[in-house]
Formats: sequence, C-alpha cells, structure tokens
Amino acid sequence: MKNHRIEWIDIARGIAILFVIIGHSLGNYFSSYFANLIYVFHMPIFFVLSGYLYKEKKKIKFLKNSFFNLIMPYIGTVLIAFILFTIYKLHNNSIIAPSRVNTYGQLSVSALYGIGASAKLPLINYSIIPIGAIWFLLAFFIGTQLFNIIMTLKFNSNDLLMKGIIISCFTFLGTYLQTYIYLPWSINAALFSQIFFFVGYLLKKKSILKIKSKIAIFVATMIWLMTATIGLFGLDNLQFPNMYLAIVGGCASSYLVIKLSMLLDGFWKLKSLKKVLCFFGAESLCIFCFHLIDLDFIQIWPRVLNHVLQLSNSYFLAIVAGSVYRILFAAIATLIVKYIPIVRSFYMHRKFNFIKNKI
Repeated sequence: MKNHRIEWIDIARGIAILFVIIGHSLGNYFSSYFANLIYVFHMPIFFVLSGYLYKEKKKIKFLKNSFFNLIMPYIGTVLIAFILFTIYKLHNNSIIAPSRVNTYGQLSVSALYGIGASAKLPLINYSIIPIGAIWFLLAFFIGTQLFNIIMTLKFNSNDLLMKGIIISCFTFLGTYLQTYIYLPWSINAALFSQIFFFVGYLLKKKSILKIKSKIAIFVATMIWLMTATIGLFGLDNLQFPNMYLAIVGGCASSYLVIKLSMLLDGFWKLKSLKKVLCFFGAESLCIFCFHLIDLDFIQIWPRVLNHVLQLSNSYFLAIVAGSVYRILFAAIATLIVKYIPIVRSFYMHRKFNFIKNKI
C-alpha cells in the first residue's frame, strides 16, 4: 500500500530541519536573539507533530518498528563516524577530522551514552562527550514508547485529564532529574518531551488547528518573541532560565509554524517551495544524521566561511554561505544514500527493509 503523506506536516518538518541546520551554523551569531527564536521551536515541533499523528499502537509491534526507524539510523550514523575516525587516524588530514573526540574510547562511550550536551557522571566524576545532533533519535525513541504506554492506559472517568496529569509528572521528572544527573540515551529530554507529544495530540483531538483566530496567532507570536528574550532553550540539556515558559514558548512557536505550513500548503503558486520543504520534511531523519556527520567529522564549513570572508569581508555573508553549504551537504548525502544498498536500509527502512516481508 502506498504511504499517503500529509503535505503540511512534511512542510512543517522541512522548516524545522532547515532551522536545525541553520541554528548549528550561526558561528558568532549563536549568542543572538535570532538563535533564541530558532531554538524555541526547532526541536519541540518534531514532538508536537508526532503527537498530532499519534494513534494507539500495540506495544511490541511499535517497539520493533521504532527500533528500525530510529535506532538503526543512529547505529548507521555511529558506524559512519567510526569509519571516518579511522580514516582520520590512518591519514591525518584537514578535511576529515573529528571535532569532539580524540580516541576510539571517547567515541564509543559517547555513542553508547547518547546525549546531546557535555555532562559529568556523579560519584565517579567522569565526563561524557556528547554524541551531537542525533541525541534526538534516542530521545524520540524513548519518548514515543513512553507516550504510547501512557496513552494506552484506560481510566473510567476524566481519561484525558488523568493522562495529562501523568504526562505533566513525567515532564517535571525530566526537568528535576536534569539537576542531578544526565541519564543515558537522552532520557531526561524524552521525559520532558511528553508534554509536547500531548499538546500535539490535543491539537488533533480538539480540532484546534481548524479554528481561525487572529487573536490566537497574535498571542502565540507574543509568547514566542517573549520566550526568546530570556535566552536559548536547549532541549537536549534542558537548559533555560524558566522551563515552564520554555514549554509554553515551544508550544506557541510550534503552533505558529504549523499554521504557516498549512498556509503554504494551500498556495499552489508556491509549488516549487512546497516540493523542497516536503523533501526536507519527508527525509528529515536522514538529514539529521548526515548533518551530524558534517558537523562533527567534515571540516569544510570553516573553509567556506574563511573563503567568503576573504572575498566579501562580511561575516554575515560568510554565515549565510556556510548555512547553505551545510543544507546542501545533508540534502545531497540523503539523495545519494537511497542508491546505496544496505546503507539505505539503515536510514530509509520503510522503503528499503533489511528483511523483505514475506507475502
């Protein structure tokens, strides 16, 4: 059966993944209001959209599907990282060079622990080097399993309210634990993200997106802008001056991007733009992974910046060029991978199964 995709959801994902890449390519602009605006929404919206699409699933089957769709891409990316690290060790060069790790041991621990930001383990005082952008795959895997378990619970009365209370408790637990320990596989972020899954679910359940309200758009915009004035929200490490405002800001900004995506989906004159955004949205998982490879093992971005700086003497233009390069790298890598047997099965399991289903 053909998988029918919802275009505005792919558009929203496409916008989000593009801003993920841009957010990682800001250089000296990373400490800016623009960066803050990006980080309010660019990760939460993936959880919100997943909640919107949620349907109750059998736990074992869902676990198996999630493993192939999320963990296998993680494993594939780690294997590529080891290959590139080996090339660097055998032939030291300025193009293929790790930016985080120095030894196989560090890379192994980083991959096994799977967190998005540096952390020290309590008691033994051991520093964990972050695996980088693909922390999201682990957090999403844990988060979706937990959300499915919660949503399959049945209550005789106030079912939705009871589930909301449970989800709020898990969200608070993720924030609370972060103060003391950064759990492996980005479990802290997975716990915290439950509220975003639930908000997405409510958007669908209560048909909120069908409501046309200029006041809602205005209020959501003000919340987004205000949240960004406080600082940069890191969902990977749950760092923000006010985590409750981070939740509200993440939901409000996600709502606005979703409404924008639905608007773009209705403009037939923007067919080319829609096609590009839908590509990035549909392949966002694969793009995530190869963006990590570019970030941590390919040293072309600094060269692009230096070259544009020499030509234009404009740091802004250099950052724009660097962002364009990183977007193209991830997109081209994704286009190439679909033609490489076995490798493509790691990243596009729905299309290219490791084991063909028997009819």
